[in-house]
Amino acid sequence: MLDNKLFKLEENFNYYKWKYESCHKFWRKEYYDEMNKAKEELKRYRAKHYPQTRLLTQPKPFIRLDDMTEKFENYAI
Repeated sequence: MLDNKLFKLEENFNYYKWKYESCHKFWRKEYYDEMNKAKEELKRYRAKHYPQTRLLTQPKPFIRLDDMTEKFENYAI
């Protein structure tokens, strides 16, 4: 599912970041402020529409391979 508003906000942020990196030092402050505004809008939109989700299944604990094979060796005896 494509979210056009999210895409536009990301493009807006990338545009001001590019302008900030490539402009003359006289204009840096203005583009830096615009870049931060775009970043804040993007953060607010992501927080509202794409909240952090937890994993549906928790990862299994790590078992070393030699511990796992020792169990099989004990069954063979």
